[in-house]
Amino acid sequence: MGKTDDTPPRKSEAVRIAQISDTHVSATHAYFVSNFRVLAEELATSAPDLVVHSGDVSFNGPAVEADLAFSRAEMDRIPARWRIIPGNHDVGEAPPYSRLDQPLTDARIAAWRRIFGPTWWIEDVAAWRLIGLDTSLFASGRPEEREQAAFLDEALGTRGDRPVLVFMHMPPFVDDPADDRPTTSCIPFEGRLKFLETCRSGGVRAIACGHLHVYRHMTWQGIDIVWAPCTSFVNIAKWLKAFGGFARSGYVEWTLEGSQISHCLVEPPRLFTHDTGLWSDRYGTVTKLPPSPL
Repeated sequence: MGKTDDTPPRKSEAVRIAQISDTHVSATHAYFVSNFRVLAEELATSAPDLVVHSGDVSFNGPAVEADLAFSRAEMDRIPARWRIIPGNHDVGEAPPYSRLDQPLTDARIAAWRRIFGPTWWIEDVAAWRLIGLDTSLFASGRPEEREQAAFLDEALGTRGDRPVLVFMHMPPFVDDPADDRPTTSCIPFEGRLKFLETCRSGGVRAIACGHLHVYRHMTWQGIDIVWAPCTSFVNIAKWLKAFGGFARSGYVEWTLEGSQISHCLVEPPRLFTHDTGLWSDRYGTVTKLPPSPL
């Protein structure tokens, strides 16, 4: 399907992966489309071996399937091979944790798979194994949750000596993995510790995620956990207070060289930072923004 079906990058001394996230594009609510198109131009210049979108490609995919179709067309502007996983603004949220009243359903999963393909995947690149996971399935109670867990066990169990880089939308936790309070900022506590232990014992070296629209780097049990910034909207005051980071538009570039992994934050100067904090504070979600068509 489109750029996702091309030949994988050749084994080389170093492989560069651009992780983009939370682009939130839409033809009817096109506030952030210009940034996405600038991003596509920036990626044409930097020429990574692979681009991975870590979710929330669309503005309101669960309610408006046309947003998924539009965002798929926008993704095809990227002049490199790409992979993608869904975010909560694409397919909805685990039903017990549906803050936006958009629970994950059969129809929403089917729409994603029809337009973008699988919701979880595996790919071997150079000496590494890459795994993409759908965080909307965590604590969802759906059969796909069990299927994805079995897939992860097999993907880690068959990796041989390959180190693993996991891509997912929501981070596994915000500050403390043992924090059991209900949250929509990260995967639910239910199953979190088991997931982290599976990663620790299964050779996962890094977890690359998005969702919170701000760059952050932490480690847990030797695993790097990196939050990618967005190219859409931020709440500068709130995020600065909560995470101590100044949220700006950008992306993360990962470099895989042999068994070594590193990353850097990239903030192209032509990417604008849209602070929707006043709107979010008043209405609770950007999905209530008025239409702003292309």
